[in-house]
Amino acid sequence: MSDNSEPQVSEDGEQVVSESQIAVHWREEEYYYPPEAFVAQANANDPAIFDRFSVDRFPDCFTEYADLLDWDRRWDTVLEVVPRRAAERQL
Repeated sequence: MSDNSEPQVSEDGEQVVSESQIAVHWREEEYYYPPEAFVAQANANDPAIFDRFSVDRFPDCFTEYADLLDWDRRWDTVLEVVPRRAAERQL
């Protein structure tokens, strides 16, 4: 697909956008650190929290996260991981 000014339309009538057209809006290289006053008042200000809730502990880390909250009734399921295609069919 070429990146010209005319919008491309797929067979089902949806506008087709190239990755390069989307990428111009990405700002992954930028990170804005919060002000020190905000960090000081944060509830989760322990740097170890990044290890406790890291991707390699997913989804088990949600049990610990759920235990941090107050519940009227203890939960039954911490997180139900549904494959993306199955989730789309449920919509």
